[in-house]
Amino acid sequence: MTVLRMPITVLEPLRFRLGWRAAVSDVFSATLAMLLAYALRFGPSDTSHFVLQGFPVLAGVVVGQVALATLVGLYRVRGQVMWPVRLACSAAGGIIVVLLAAFGFSIEQGVSHQAVASQGALFGLFGALWRSVVGLEVRQNQRRAIRERFGHDDLVEQGAGLSSMTGGVSRTWEYRHLLLNIVTKDLKLKYQRSMLGFAWSLLNPLLMIGVYTLAFTYVMNLRTPRFVLFILIGLLAWNFFAGSVGSASESVIGNASLLRSVVFPRVVLPFSAVIFHLIQFLLTLLVFLPLMLSLYGVPPAPRMLLFPLFLLLQVFFIAGLTLLLATASTMFRDVKHLIEVGIGIFFWMTPIIYEPTMIPARFQQIALLSPMSSYVRAYQDLFYYGVVPDLPVWIVATVYAAGTFICGLSVFLAYEDRFSEYI
Repeated sequence: MTVLRMPITVLEPLRFRLGWRAAVSDVFSATLAMLLAYALRFGPSDTSHFVLQGFPVLAGVVVGQVALATLVGLYRVRGQVMWPVRLACSAAGGIIVVLLAAFGFSIEQGVSHQAVASQGALFGLFGALWRSVVGLEVRQNQRRAIRERFGHDDLVEQGAGLSSMTGGVSRTWEYRHLLLNIVTKDLKLKYQRSMLGFAWSLLNPLLMIGVYTLAFTYVMNLRTPRFVLFILIGLLAWNFFAGSVGSASESVIGNASLLRSVVFPRVVLPFSAVIFHLIQFLLTLLVFLPLMLSLYGVPPAPRMLLFPLFLLLQVFFIAGLTLLLATASTMFRDVKHLIEVGIGIFFWMTPIIYEPTMIPARFQQIALLSPMSSYVRAYQDLFYYGVVPDLPVWIVATVYAAGTFICGLSVFLAYEDRFSEYI
């Protein structure tokens, strides 16, 4: 058996995930996450004041996270196996150890437990983001080395030119006719032999709104004004998210025959699931939202023009998440069941059937880090509360959209050539 050994230059980008280079990158990521977490908690104007007050402990958290990452082997070659688990343990463990030490020595001045907890989540996101980009670069070099070893004429690479983020997006646009055909087929199949057709997409949220209104308004005596409008805004946005994420686990596995017979950008499959549910979301919103706004006397306002911007951010966030989950579920079938559990948990962590002000003040910023909270709260501000979303909502929505999309696209493109081994 001949073993193909990659030249050292192929693995050159991987050096950034090993040794002192990776540690420096994580120090930068952890510091940026800490500053952003404090800005979300206290606002940009007061961030420097509280950071300076709690600097010894906050710096200790950053050092502790990187030190723990070193102990669990995150910066070694063997540590690249299951690195997300090692990164998560480092982010959470560093916080716990340092905060316990600070509590024991009574040096907690300027330390916000809520902000530090948020830093752990943000550090995990930033650390995963730069590692995903480096991993994609390694995969690109491997493909390039194989082509050079065997020659371009003797080797036809399936999906050539798709091993970069820009290449993946641009080639997807070239295959937009395939994307459109898949979405059209799914829409036809959904309502095939159905007497009510699209009305089922309206009936489902309508029934859920009726159930929640009855339960929370008349049984639990929750007196939120215009409750139907409030829950409609959050529930429709959540259905778009839950439907797309739920379809992600089947987007690659469910099209195994297509993958084996046709050469096309694999990102088309998760993207088609997102667009399918986006169309349903927009059509449902087009029917219900004007009706509810008119019923409750909410006039059109300039702030509502921000809705397409937040919707675009939500689409990027959901697309990135579906790419991650499609990759994971193709390799590990258990992911499908984890998605089902996660959707149920995150529903109650998102202010859909309760107002954000009902969350205790010390937990409100942590609750904002729930995956869909920033987008749901933005829509509620625009259509229900009649205000422009606060800066923390903008920051979290933008960070989640950009970070998740880049991370998801990088991981998907890095592993798409292995999908045939698992389906």
